[in-house]
Amino acid sequence: MARAFERMVNQRNDFLHKLSSFYINNYNVIAVEKLNIASMTKNHNLARKILDASWGKFQQMLLYKAESAGRVVLEVNPRGTSQEYKHGELDRDYNAALNVLGRGLVGLGWPELTPVEMGPLLSIPVQAVVAGQVPSLKQEAPCESWGWFTTAQDKNRCSGCRDGL
Repeated sequence: MARAFERMVNQRNDFLHKLSSFYINNYNVIAVEKLNIASMTKNHNLARKILDASWGKFQQMLLYKAESAGRVVLEVNPRGTSQEYKHGELDRDYNAALNVLGRGLVGLGWPELTPVEMGPLLSIPVQAVVAGQVPSLKQEAPCESWGWFTTAQDKNRCSGCRDGL
C-alpha cells in the first residue's frame, strides 16, 4: 500500500513539475488567483479533493521557477472572477481566466485586457504536457500571404511570399 501511495505522489509531482515548466517556458506573465487554501479545506466535502489537486504546491513551483527564469507570476484577488462576464458569452472557466489575467495586467499598470479572439487560442491535451511532447509556443508567425499549409508543395504555390518559396 505504501508503494502505491508513493508512486501516486511521484506521478503527481512529476505532472506538477511538467505543467509549471510548460507555463514558465511559454509565458512571460502568469496570473493566478491568490487562494486561501487553508480556509477552503475547512469544507469537509471538498477538503480531500483540494488537497489531492496540490494547488499550493503548483503555485510554489510556478513562483520559484518564474524567479529563476525571469518571469512574472501575479497573484490576484479571486473574489468574483467567475461571476464577472466582461467578455461576452464565453465558457465560464475561460471567462474567469480572462478576468484573472486582466486583473493581473491592471496590477502591473498595463491597460485593461481586450481579447482579440473570443475563444481559447490554443488547446493542448493534458497527455501532451505530461509526455513532454508540447512544442514551444514562442514561434514566429508564418508569412501572411500563404498562411498555414501542410506541405512544402502548398508553400511553393504561394506567389506573394518574399522569401522566394
